[in-house]
Amino acid sequence: MRTFAVLLCMMLVMVFAPAVMAAPDVDDNAPDTLLIGKAALLKAGKATVRIEFINDQDLAALTIPIGVKGAGVKVDSVSFAGSRVEYVKTRPVTINENGQIIFGVICMTEDFVAPGRGLMATLYMSVSDSAKVDQIKVDTTTVHPAELLFTKASSASFVPTVVQGALKAPEAAKKEKQP
Repeated sequence: MRTFAVLLCMMLVMVFAPAVMAAPDVDDNAPDTLLIGKAALLKAGKATVRIEFINDQDLAALTIPIGVKGAGVKVDSVSFAGSRVEYVKTRPVTINENGQIIFGVICMTEDFVAPGRGLMATLYMSVSDSAKVDQIKVDTTTVHPAELLFTKASSASFVPTVVQGALKAPEAAKKEKQP
Protein backbone atom coordinates (compact mmCIF):
# COMPACT_ATOMS: atom_id res chain seq x y z
CA MET A 1 0.00 0.00 0.00
CA ARG A 2 2.84 2.37 0.85
CA THR A 3 4.46 1.68 -2.53
CA PHE A 4 1.19 2.55 -4.26
CA ALA A 5 0.98 5.87 -2.38
CA VAL A 6 4.59 6.77 -3.28
CA LEU A 7 4.01 5.88 -6.93
CA LEU A 8 0.79 7.91 -6.99
CA CYS A 9 2.58 10.96 -5.53
CA MET A 10 5.40 10.62 -8.04
CA MET A 11 2.94 10.37 -10.92
CA LEU A 12 1.06 13.46 -9.74
CA VAL A 13 4.31 15.43 -9.51
CA MET A 14 5.35 14.31 -13.01
CA VAL A 15 1.94 15.17 -14.47
CA PHE A 16 1.51 18.60 -12.86
CA ALA A 17 5.11 19.83 -12.64
CA PRO A 18 5.44 20.73 -16.34
CA ALA A 19 2.19 22.72 -16.24
CA VAL A 20 3.25 24.63 -13.15
CA MET A 21 6.75 25.28 -14.50
CA ALA A 22 5.43 26.39 -17.89
CA ALA A 23 2.88 28.82 -16.48
CA PRO A 24 3.83 32.44 -17.18
CA ASP A 25 5.39 34.27 -14.27
CA VAL A 26 4.12 37.56 -12.91
CA ASP A 27 5.93 40.73 -13.97
CA ASP A 28 7.09 41.81 -10.53
CA ASN A 29 8.03 45.37 -11.47
CA ALA A 30 6.18 48.09 -13.39
CA PRO A 31 4.12 46.37 -16.11
CA ASP A 32 6.07 45.76 -19.30
CA THR A 33 3.94 46.77 -22.27
CA LEU A 34 3.53 45.87 -25.94
CA LEU A 35 2.19 48.80 -27.98
CA ILE A 36 0.57 48.09 -31.35
CA GLY A 37 0.48 51.38 -33.22
CA LYS A 38 -2.08 52.70 -35.65
CA ALA A 39 -1.21 52.19 -39.28
CA ALA A 40 0.35 54.80 -41.48
CA LEU A 41 -1.26 54.42 -44.89
CA LEU A 42 1.23 54.82 -47.70
CA LYS A 43 0.90 55.33 -51.44
CA ALA A 44 -0.19 52.51 -53.74
CA GLY A 45 -2.19 50.59 -51.13
CA LYS A 46 0.65 50.04 -48.66
CA ALA A 47 0.54 50.47 -44.91
CA THR A 48 2.90 50.10 -41.98
CA VAL A 49 2.19 49.38 -38.33
CA ARG A 50 4.78 50.04 -35.64
CA ILE A 51 5.11 47.55 -32.78
CA GLU A 52 6.79 49.12 -29.77
CA PHE A 53 7.55 47.86 -26.30
CA ILE A 54 8.41 49.08 -22.84
CA ASN A 55 10.45 46.95 -20.44
CA ASP A 56 11.96 47.72 -17.06
CA GLN A 57 14.27 44.71 -16.80
CA ASP A 58 16.66 42.81 -19.04
CA LEU A 59 14.85 40.50 -21.46
CA ALA A 60 16.36 37.36 -22.96
CA ALA A 61 13.54 36.60 -25.42
CA LEU A 62 10.22 37.88 -26.73
CA THR A 63 7.49 35.97 -28.54
CA ILE A 64 4.95 38.14 -30.36
CA PRO A 65 1.95 36.58 -32.16
CA ILE A 66 -0.04 39.25 -34.03
CA GLY A 67 -3.34 38.87 -35.86
CA VAL A 68 -4.58 41.12 -38.66
CA LYS A 69 -8.33 40.89 -39.26
CA GLY A 70 -10.29 42.48 -42.06
CA ALA A 71 -10.93 42.06 -45.76
CA GLY A 72 -8.39 43.33 -48.25
CA VAL A 73 -5.24 43.41 -46.13
CA LYS A 74 -2.19 41.14 -46.35
CA VAL A 75 0.94 41.28 -44.25
CA ASP A 76 3.94 41.31 -46.57
CA SER A 77 6.88 41.47 -44.15
CA VAL A 78 8.23 42.32 -40.73
CA SER A 79 11.26 44.61 -40.37
CA PHE A 80 13.49 45.17 -37.36
CA ALA A 81 15.43 48.05 -38.98
CA GLY A 82 15.95 50.93 -36.57
CA SER A 83 14.50 48.96 -33.66
CA ARG A 84 15.80 48.33 -30.16
CA VAL A 85 16.33 44.66 -31.12
CA GLU A 86 18.02 45.23 -34.48
CA TYR A 87 21.35 44.00 -33.02
CA VAL A 88 19.93 40.57 -32.06
CA LYS A 89 20.82 37.93 -34.67
CA THR A 90 18.04 35.42 -33.91
CA ARG A 91 14.71 37.01 -34.91
CA PRO A 92 12.45 34.35 -36.44
CA VAL A 93 9.38 35.50 -38.40
CA THR A 94 6.44 33.44 -39.70
CA ILE A 95 3.55 34.93 -41.69
CA ASN A 96 0.64 32.64 -42.53
CA GLU A 97 -2.24 33.00 -44.98
CA ASN A 98 -4.74 33.68 -42.17
CA GLY A 99 -3.27 37.09 -41.37
CA GLN A 100 -1.30 35.80 -38.41
CA ILE A 101 2.29 36.74 -37.77
CA ILE A 102 4.60 35.25 -35.19
CA PHE A 103 7.91 36.92 -34.61
CA GLY A 104 10.42 36.62 -31.87
CA VAL A 105 13.68 37.87 -30.50
CA ILE A 106 16.11 35.46 -28.86
CA CYS A 107 19.34 36.72 -27.29
CA MET A 108 21.82 33.90 -27.71
CA THR A 109 25.30 35.43 -27.73
CA GLU A 110 24.27 39.09 -27.66
CA ASP A 111 23.56 41.24 -24.63
CA PHE A 112 20.03 40.97 -23.25
CA VAL A 113 17.50 43.60 -24.34
CA ALA A 114 18.12 46.42 -21.87
CA PRO A 115 15.30 48.24 -20.10
CA GLY A 116 13.75 51.05 -22.11
CA ARG A 117 11.08 52.06 -24.58
CA GLY A 118 11.11 52.02 -28.36
CA LEU A 119 10.49 50.26 -31.63
CA MET A 120 10.45 46.45 -31.72
CA ALA A 121 9.38 45.89 -35.33
CA THR A 122 7.44 47.37 -38.24
CA LEU A 123 4.77 45.39 -40.10
CA TYR A 124 4.48 46.12 -43.83
CA MET A 125 1.08 45.40 -45.40
CA SER A 126 -0.71 45.56 -48.71
CA VAL A 127 -4.19 47.11 -48.53
CA SER A 128 -6.63 46.75 -51.42
CA ASP A 129 -8.47 49.81 -52.77
CA SER A 130 -11.80 48.19 -51.86
CA ALA A 131 -10.82 47.43 -48.26
CA LYS A 132 -12.73 49.07 -45.45
CA VAL A 133 -9.54 50.06 -43.71
CA ASP A 134 -11.34 51.52 -40.70
CA GLN A 135 -12.53 47.97 -39.93
CA ILE A 136 -9.14 46.27 -40.12
CA LYS A 137 -7.86 45.31 -36.67
CA VAL A 138 -4.31 44.59 -35.59
CA ASP A 139 -3.94 42.88 -32.20
CA THR A 140 -2.20 40.05 -30.38
CA THR A 141 -3.48 36.54 -30.95
CA THR A 142 -2.60 32.96 -30.14
CA VAL A 143 -1.02 30.82 -32.82
CA HIS A 144 -0.42 27.43 -31.25
CA PRO A 145 2.08 26.71 -29.82
CA ALA A 146 3.18 30.38 -29.66
CA GLU A 147 1.72 32.79 -27.16
CA LEU A 148 2.59 36.36 -26.21
CA LEU A 149 5.50 36.16 -23.75
CA PHE A 150 8.43 38.23 -22.57
CA THR A 151 11.22 36.19 -20.98
CA LYS A 152 13.48 37.68 -18.35
CA ALA A 153 17.21 37.05 -18.16
CA SER A 154 16.38 34.67 -15.27
CA SER A 155 14.35 32.53 -17.77
CA ALA A 156 11.05 33.35 -16.06
CA SER A 157 8.38 34.32 -18.61
CA PHE A 158 5.39 36.64 -18.26
CA VAL A 159 2.63 38.13 -20.40
CA PRO A 160 3.05 41.89 -20.93
CA THR A 161 0.26 44.46 -20.92
CA VAL A 162 -1.02 45.14 -24.48
CA VAL A 163 -2.25 48.37 -26.03
CA GLN A 164 -4.09 47.55 -29.27
CA GLY A 165 -4.07 49.51 -32.54
CA ALA A 166 -6.19 49.55 -35.68
CA LEU A 167 -5.71 50.73 -39.24
CA LYS A 168 -7.41 54.04 -39.96
CA ALA A 169 -9.15 55.17 -43.12
CA PRO A 170 -7.06 57.56 -45.28
CA GLU A 171 -9.57 60.37 -44.60
CA ALA A 172 -9.17 59.96 -40.84
CA ALA A 173 -5.38 60.02 -41.12
CA LYS A 174 -5.52 63.23 -43.20
CA LYS A 175 -7.86 64.92 -40.69
CA GLU A 176 -5.52 64.09 -37.81
CA LYS A 177 -2.61 65.85 -39.56
CA GLN A 178 -4.58 69.02 -40.23
CA PRO A 179 -4.72 71.69 -37.48
